[in-house]
Amino acid sequence: MNGPAVNIIAGFRRRLALRLVSAGLVAAVVAGLAAFFIQTERLDEFLVDHAALEAEALRPLMAAGRDKDTVERGLRTVLEARAAVSRDFFVLAELYDSDQRALGEASVSGYGFVEDHFDRSRHQFPSPGGTWYTKTFIKDAPYLQVMVSLTDAAGRGTGWFEGIYRLSPKTMAAIRDDVMQITVLVVVIVLMTAAMLYPLMASLQGNVVDAARGLLRANIETLKVLGNAIAKRDSDTNAHNYRVTVYAVRIAERLGLDQAAIRSLIKGAFLHDVGKIAVPDAILLKPGKLDEAEFAEMKTHVGHGLDIIAANLWLGDAADVVGGHHEKVDGSGYPRGLAGESIPMAARIFAIADVFDALTSERPYKRPLSVEATMEILEQGRGRHFDAAILDAFAAIMPALRAEIGGRPDSEVETLAERLLAAYFEF
Repeated sequence: MNGPAVNIIAGFRRRLALRLVSAGLVAAVVAGLAAFFIQTERLDEFLVDHAALEAEALRPLMAAGRDKDTVERGLRTVLEARAAVSRDFFVLAELYDSDQRALGEASVSGYGFVEDHFDRSRHQFPSPGGTWYTKTFIKDAPYLQVMVSLTDAAGRGTGWFEGIYRLSPKTMAAIRDDVMQITVLVVVIVLMTAAMLYPLMASLQGNVVDAARGLLRANIETLKVLGNAIAKRDSDTNAHNYRVTVYAVRIAERLGLDQAAIRSLIKGAFLHDVGKIAVPDAILLKPGKLDEAEFAEMKTHVGHGLDIIAANLWLGDAADVVGGHHEKVDGSGYPRGLAGESIPMAARIFAIADVFDALTSERPYKRPLSVEATMEILEQGRGRHFDAAILDAFAAIMPALRAEIGGRPDSEVETLAERLLAAYFEF
């Protein structure tokens, strides 16, 4: 596995870890808040149930009839007794008969102020066996206003008890501790789950990356096979494709093209003449100059090449080079007679690389020219055949190119081109 591929996987794993941590934290916060509110609601229900049990102790007072003084003395006695032995107790209570008429009320000494903080008119009378409550804070202390239905042994409603229940700071602290412990536990479980998922997801993504890399290699092999097949048919060697690829990439790098543009250029470099597979050998390999009819036939290779790559989505961006490398900046090229910057940049780059290699390479019908003679011919085409700025860039890197591949055997040029493929396609 090469450096770029390792960097891709490492980068993915960093992003995966970051996303899992982020998602885990969000999920933990949401789950923690949900657990907090659920547990708080459950505790409220528990406290209401507890208050209801306390209220049951007052049921005998209903037998006192409608004697208000007796009811209120009984209520006060019970409330004071509870306050003396319990840290949580009713500080105010009122009894109602079955017709919702008040029978009497009482409060624990020192807690008369509490009633001013509750709207007694908003209370609700629950059905037999039911309860109703609301909660408020008075001087930072929690109080529950509870309405409990009182029933007889047969379950028939006999009246209602309304009370304001005080929760002590110690009780509230215990409740908060319980809620926080459960909330923290939920948060920890969510984060641990996210941590356990990371290696599994990283492994699965590694399989996806491996599959994608395998597919990319298969595409690259298809690219090379197609290009090399016609290159060997045309010149008995596939070195031409590797050389023009190196030339074109180095020009593009000099011009500052981005990686996506260079990848498209590489595809086009390998497939620029793929359409020649449809040109007869008598024309393709003719040692002499082509006549007008033969040249017209030769020019059809551009259209054939575009047809071939159109059948493959991954090869589609090679069309700029395949369809435009015979165009000339003065508009005298083919097949469309494009001029200047209407010719795709990749095609203008490749035209220089292709002509340079064609002139400096040996073919069945000619001897190779020297680099100096070739550069003179290219200069003659400045502004007519070739883009002047791109030609200047090519001339500027020529010393480095000669040092990089000049006189080297085809196998070394192929190795260099393979390294460029690996670097730009990151496989």
